[in-house]
Amino acid sequence: MNIMKKTVVQLTMIFAAAILIISCGQDKKTETKESQETTEEKPAEVVIQPMADLDVTDASTDVKFANESVNAIYINYLRVKAALVNSDNALTMKTGSQLFDAIPEDEATKELKATAELLSVTKEIKKQRDFFVTLTDEVEKLIKNEEITSGEVYKQFCPMAFEGQGGFWLSNSKEIRNPYYGDKMLKCGSVKETIK
Repeated sequence: MNIMKKTVVQLTMIFAAAILIISCGQDKKTETKESQETTEEKPAEVVIQPMADLDVTDASTDVKFANESVNAIYINYLRVKAALVNSDNALTMKTGSQLFDAIPEDEATKELKATAELLSVTKEIKKQRDFFVTLTDEVEKLIKNEEITSGEVYKQFCPMAFEGQGGFWLSNSKEIRNPYYGDKMLKCGSVKETIK
């Protein structure tokens, strides 16, 4: 009976840890290690494995703009997109803050800067993805007026995003990595325009 009680306690601990991980929105794999060296039972150890970067593609283009400020904005925009692809709300906040810092105070970038600030203080991934639509629109307006000295920007679209309304984003790869769904529909979308 004592062994059965210990097993129930262990299972309860594992179940509680799993619920905690899921409820916090962390999509990390867990594994338990069982010791086979002794006959004495020990509580199972929960190990959280680092998540693979879902934004990695086989090929990407190194985009360079003649304007260094626009270059910095675009690089930081791609970091925000990568954080959303990985459904990492904390990293989205951090990269949103870095993007905010890269945007100059100026009338032409006022909306872009405000949206980056919203991303930097918003904790919910769903709201971050909502703000990313506006962020993409503002970055696109900015880069379309700038000279690209090397590489290409791919404007991509997911028709399923936002309950079928669809959503655009910019990428440095032709391969789709969907920031609106992450691992749920990672490759849902298509390239709609190439900006050179």
